[in-house]
Amino acid sequence: MKKLNLLWVALLATLLFACKPNTPPTPPVEPTTKGVFVLNEGNYQFSNASLSFYNFETDSVSNNLFYKANHAPLGDVAESMALADGQLYVVVNNSNYIYKMDANTIVCDTTKPFRLGDFYSPREMHIVAPNKAYVSDLIGTNLWIVNPQTMTHTGTIAMGKTTEKMVQVGNELYVSNWSTYYIDPMTHDSYTTVQVVDLNNDVKVAEIEVGKEPNTMAVDKNGHVWVLCEGRSWDYGYGENPSLWEIDPMLKTASKRYEFDGTAMVVRANAAGTALFLLYNNEVRRFDLATLSLSETFRITANPEGWFYNMAVNPANGDIYVADAKNYMNNGVVYRYSEDGLQLTSFVVGIIPSAMLFK
Repeated sequence: MKKLNLLWVALLATLLFACKPNTPPTPPVEPTTKGVFVLNEGNYQFSNASLSFYNFETDSVSNNLFYKANHAPLGDVAESMALADGQLYVVVNNSNYIYKMDANTIVCDTTKPFRLGDFYSPREMHIVAPNKAYVSDLIGTNLWIVNPQTMTHTGTIAMGKTTEKMVQVGNELYVSNWSTYYIDPMTHDSYTTVQVVDLNNDVKVAEIEVGKEPNTMAVDKNGHVWVLCEGRSWDYGYGENPSLWEIDPMLKTASKRYEFDGTAMVVRANAAGTALFLLYNNEVRRFDLATLSLSETFRITANPEGWFYNMAVNPANGDIYVADAKNYMNNGVVYRYSEDGLQLTSFVVGIIPSAMLFK
C-alpha cells in the first residue's frame, strides 16, 4: 500500500530484476494447484517481504515461498503482482525492481539486474499482451512500457503526473493519480484525476476529474469504472471525506455517487459486477449499484486487535479475501468469506499481507 514517508528513498535505485528463463527448476511448490497468491509487504527497510500461497483444495497455506525456492529475500516493500503465460511477476517498490518467476516453482535467477534509466519507483504492473505491459510509478511522471518476455524497457508514455492503480476497459487503460510527490505539501493540493491511455497507440487520451487522492478502481458489469478517492482526510482543514465516483467510459465523465464519513481504503467489484465491496472504517461493506447505497445488513468487522488492510474477490466463485495486517510487526492473517459474508476459513501469512492474486 502507500507510504509517503518512503518516497525519498525510492530515488536511490533504478533496477528491474528478471528471472533467467533457463534457470534449473527446483521441485514444484504449492502453486502447482489452484489457489491464491498473497504478497506480504514486510516492514519498510527491513527487506522482509515474502510470498504466500493458499491452496483451495487442501485449505492449507505455504509461506516464504520465494525464499524457499531461491534462497534469497524477496526485498523491501513488496507492492503488487501480475500473472501471465505461466509466469508470476512481483513488484517490489522500495527495492525498486520486478521479479519474474515460474508461477509453479517460484524459481528465478535473482542475480541478473536490468537497468531502466528513469524508472523510479514501480507500483503496479498491468499485462496486455505476451510482449507488452505497463508499469506505474509512485514518484515519476511517466507510465513505463516493458516487454514481459525479455523484461526490457520498450517505451514511455508522458502522463505529467505520478501513476498508481490501473484497470482495463476494452482497449483503454484507466490510471489513477494518487501520489502527491511533485506537489508542494504546503499548498495542501492533491491529485484529483484519473487518466485514460489508448492501448493501441500508447497515448494519453483523457484526464477525468474525480475526488482527492483517487486510488483503487473496480469495473462493473456495464464496463463503468468505479474510483475510490481517499480524500486526504489526514490533512486537517484541507482534506475532504473519501468518496466513490462512477466513470462512464463512453463519455469520459465522472459523477460522485457516495461520500464516506471516516476512512475508506479499497474498492472491489463482486464476481457478477453488480455490487461493490469496500474497506470502510475497518469493516467490509457492500455497496449496491442499483440503489447507490451501502447495505445496512452486510457488515464484516475486523477483530479488536486487527486492521483490515486489503481485499480481493475470487472471480470464479465470489469469495471475499480480506488481509488483516494486525499490528504491522507480526505475521498477518487472511480471512476468507462467502459473498454473503459468512466466514469460511482463515490462515496465517507473512508481515503486512496486502496484494492477492488468484491462480
